[in-house]
Amino acid sequence: MYMVIKKICNSSYMITKFRNYFLRLAFLFGFASLASWMPMLNLWMDQKSITGSSIGLLSAIPWIVMLAVQPFVGMLADKYGKILLLRISLILSSLLFLIIPFAANNITAIAFLITILSIFNTPVLALLDSITLDEVEADENMGYTHFRFWGAPGYALGALVTGNLIPGFGMDVLFYTSSGFLVLTWLALLNFKPLLNTSNRKDLSFEGMGKFITKGAILLFLTVITIVSVGQSAINFFLTIYLKEIGSTPQNTGIVLGVQAISELPFYFIGGWLLRKMEPSKVVVIAIFFTAVRLFLYSFNNNPQAVVFIETMNGITWTLLWISCVEFIDKKMPAKWRTTGQSLLWAAYFGAGAIIGNMFSGILYEQVGIKKVFVINGIIILITSIMAYYFFFKSKPETDSSTMKPKLWIP
Repeated sequence: MYMVIKKICNSSYMITKFRNYFLRLAFLFGFASLASWMPMLNLWMDQKSITGSSIGLLSAIPWIVMLAVQPFVGMLADKYGKILLLRISLILSSLLFLIIPFAANNITAIAFLITILSIFNTPVLALLDSITLDEVEADENMGYTHFRFWGAPGYALGALVTGNLIPGFGMDVLFYTSSGFLVLTWLALLNFKPLLNTSNRKDLSFEGMGKFITKGAILLFLTVITIVSVGQSAINFFLTIYLKEIGSTPQNTGIVLGVQAISELPFYFIGGWLLRKMEPSKVVVIAIFFTAVRLFLYSFNNNPQAVVFIETMNGITWTLLWISCVEFIDKKMPAKWRTTGQSLLWAAYFGAGAIIGNMFSGILYEQVGIKKVFVINGIIILITSIMAYYFFFKSKPETDSSTMKPKLWIP
């Protein structure tokens, strides 16, 4: 009897001990799924001879859906539990990915299936983020990037696996690998139970929030981030088309996307150091400027192998941008509205910016070609970086630098 009780206790201990590893695996496989389909979707449609403007509209669907369904997802998650909703989303998304290849060249069918898929797929990483932030709140010894850190190697894994399978199995394989990685994400969370119960929180008062946002620096900041997202969408969604046009193989494309993800890793440490030395908005300006440089490098380059080196800039242009944006909003928003502030950031970058960017770059691609897409976006981002420098480097510091101790960015 003693041995049975001991075994049960040890089993419980092991589940508690390894729960954080299961959550890390969920980030690894969740981002592997994202890398399998998102960068390749436009290339898949391009090979079906769909026009550039139509590609822009179709690839904007997931982000339009995200803006529409995210508030309802939040309410359902509060009522029925985030982990339950996440598991349902994972299973249904994995099944829908398997159906998309049967849409053939029918634009209407493709639009319909992408819309249905997006309803269930776009909440996956947002729910995973939310669950992780609850874990961090319940265990002060953990930080958000203890978990988010694993999204970068996961993205590299998905890109490399899919890139190497495409030559042998065709472009449709991107949907099958996306589905498979979602199943692995579901398995990683199979026995996961949240530490923090958030279903009984009291409603917050949002009176005065609109006036606070529109009168403060937050609206200006969100506007800048939306413009930056428009430019970065050319990279996020049209890079694979660019690589094809300069003669890249699917294997090289997979390596490019893998390097893009791996380059993020050191900047979780570098970003933490920079945020101790200067205000978050100034780190954002650095990231915006190098985004312009990166876009210009694409436009001047004709060597597919050279793109591997250009992608090493992703840590500067994306990781520094995102962690400093989160830090800026966290410092500017009152404590009771911080979660709402982060939602506004997601809406600006992944919502409005991604939607406008997809459509804008899609139309440009059809009219002037992919290289000029990068040139035009590069000019817009360069002008934005100059304006951001004026607004943020010339403005008063947001906080006393001695109090800047961003604990979230140390994996």
